[in-house]
Amino acid sequence: MDGRTSRCSVATWLSARGASRPGQLALVAAALAFSAFSSLAVGLVPQGASPAPIKALYVTGGGFHDFSTQETILPPGIAQRIRIDWTIDHSAGKSTEVLIDRHKTTDWAKVFDVVVYNMSFSNVVDPAWIERITGAHRATGVPAVILHGAVHSYRRSESKAWGELMGAFSMRHDTQRPLTIEVAAKDHPIMRGFPDKWQTINEELYEIERVWPAMTPLARAYSEETKKRDPVIWINTLGKARVFVTSLGHQNDMMANPIYLDLVTRGLLWTVDKLRADGTPAAGYAAR
Repeated sequence: MDGRTSRCSVATWLSARGASRPGQLALVAAALAFSAFSSLAVGLVPQGASPAPIKALYVTGGGFHDFSTQETILPPGIAQRIRIDWTIDHSAGKSTEVLIDRHKTTDWAKVFDVVVYNMSFSNVVDPAWIERITGAHRATGVPAVILHGAVHSYRRSESKAWGELMGAFSMRHDTQRPLTIEVAAKDHPIMRGFPDKWQTINEELYEIERVWPAMTPLARAYSEETKKRDPVIWINTLGKARVFVTSLGHQNDMMANPIYLDLVTRGLLWTVDKLRADGTPAAGYAAR
C-alpha cells in the first residue's frame, strides 16, 4: 500500500487487501458491520433518482500510525454507509517529511468533492507548501475531513495555515489512556446517535493550544494531565470550505468501531452538505 496512488471500490477492497494480512479480517468485518447509522439510512434512495457518488480523495501515509491497516478500515467502512468513490493517495509511504506530488499544485482540489486526511506529516515545515494546500481549500471551497495524526501534521512549521484550516492548533498529546467523550453539541446533525458519554479504548488526547473564531466544538474530553477539557470533535469553515475534525483515531480498533465510523461518515456528509438534520444521509446518498 505504501508509495502509490490508486482508485478502489469497496467490492474489491476485502478480497484484495483485508484477508491478506493476519488479524485484519476481524477489524474489517467490524468496520463494515451494519450499525445504527446503516439502519437509519434504509429507504432514503428514491426510485429512479440516483445522484452521482461523492468523489473523495483519501490522503494517507507517514509515521507513528498503522496507516496501511487503517486504509483497509476507514474508506471501505464509509463506503458501506454512503455512496462514495475513493481515490487513495498513499504515495508518502512511511515518511513524515515527504512532499507528495499531488500537492505540488492546486489542480488536485478541482476534481474532488471532499478530501479526507489521515496521515502524519509532522516534519513537513515549508510554509509555502502548507499554505498552498490550505489555500486550495479556501479558493475552491473543497471541504476537508481531518483525522487524528493529520491534526498534528505540519505543526512544527512557522506557518499556522494548517491550524487555520482545522480551526485549532495542537502541539502535544497526553499519555494514552481511555477517554470519556462528552458531547458538547447534542443537537448538531453530526452528533445524532452519538452516545452522550462514550468511554473509549486507549486514546491520545490532543492538547488544544489555540482556536480560530469559526471553530465549533462538538465533543470534549478531560485531561488528567492539564486538568482541562479539550475538544476532540469539532467543525470549522475556511472561506467556503467546511471542515470536520476529530483528534480521535490512534488505534486501529478505534477506527473499526461502528460508533467512530458512523461519526466520521456523518462529518464527511456534513462537509459536502449531504447530511440531514436527523443525522441521516440526504436522499440518494445512503449505500445500497
